[in-house]
Amino acid sequence: MSLIKLEIVDFRNILSITVNPLLEGFNVIYGNNGSGKTSLLEAIYYMSRGRSFRTAISERIINKSAEKFSIFAQVQTSAASPAPIGIERQRNGDIKIRIAGEDSDSIAELAHLTPALLINSHSLNLLDSGPAVRRKYLDWALFYINSQFLVTWKQYERALKQRNAALKMKVNRMHLQSWTHELVQSAALLNQARHDLMNQLLPLLMDKVAELLELPQLKITYLSGWDDEQEYHVALERTIDKDIQFGFTQLGPHRADLKITLNAVPVKDILSRGQQKLFICAMILAQGTLLQHVVGRKPIYLVDDLPSELDSISRLKLIVLLSQPKTQVFLTAVEREAFADMLHEIPFRMFHVEHGNMKEA
Repeated sequence: MSLIKLEIVDFRNILSITVNPLLEGFNVIYGNNGSGKTSLLEAIYYMSRGRSFRTAISERIINKSAEKFSIFAQVQTSAASPAPIGIERQRNGDIKIRIAGEDSDSIAELAHLTPALLINSHSLNLLDSGPAVRRKYLDWALFYINSQFLVTWKQYERALKQRNAALKMKVNRMHLQSWTHELVQSAALLNQARHDLMNQLLPLLMDKVAELLELPQLKITYLSGWDDEQEYHVALERTIDKDIQFGFTQLGPHRADLKITLNAVPVKDILSRGQQKLFICAMILAQGTLLQHVVGRKPIYLVDDLPSELDSISRLKLIVLLSQPKTQVFLTAVEREAFADMLHEIPFRMFHVEHGNMKEA
């Protein structure tokens, strides 16, 4: 998937820009801090996810002089003709989505058309933050490659919410059992989907890591959220008293995690910041590679401030790796010269951003 044309209106400090990016290769966005580089990536991300990677308050994204923002794109998919898509958000929270000339109320439908992967300073949360971030990492891939994932995930979340509500109300165990039964059924499907994903993803991830770093003792393990030696319903039965005592379900796929260690020590405690960034890049590139292998679709890569914390050799390794799948990359930097010596054999297009305005350089 590639963006043939991108139009952004009243998104942060971007009043109105139109971009015709390179479909396969690097679109380098450079300019001073605060010029609008990251806002352009944020707009593409918003179109892909229906949310920002910088704030949960949508009103802050709308330009202060406007009542709404809009993002429109022509998308090149596997179909013969490009598909027009767009999203608009009002200050009152109303959202309007258009796909191929038709109104839609589904962010998921829009997301399916625009898979985008982000690499920025917050990506380090994959190692630094809690398990929820790593579950989202796995579930992003499942959303695209497993047609039943979203239904299964919603069923599990609903059953979990209802069971936790019942636990807080101290209902009798007979009443609790109905929600436990539904939880166990959806948990089995969700857990199996994640295990299957790991079997596909792990070899790709180890290959990507090997191309960027030397970590011979690296070990990555998926933890289900309970002892896999037990059936989930057995684990729940054994913790029922504590669940009632604390008022929530302690075990299950909502507690799943990826354990990433080097010589049995968490990698975040060993690797430098630069090494961590390369490791995270390998994780995200593995997601994109899996998407291509399983469903034949190329994601858009959004890379914000790539030079940060990376030496020139590491930057070159990463650029080469990003260029191999011949996909569309949007990459930001303060200075144009940051990539001058690295892109001469790779298709690229330069864009200069200043005060929310953009022009091809």
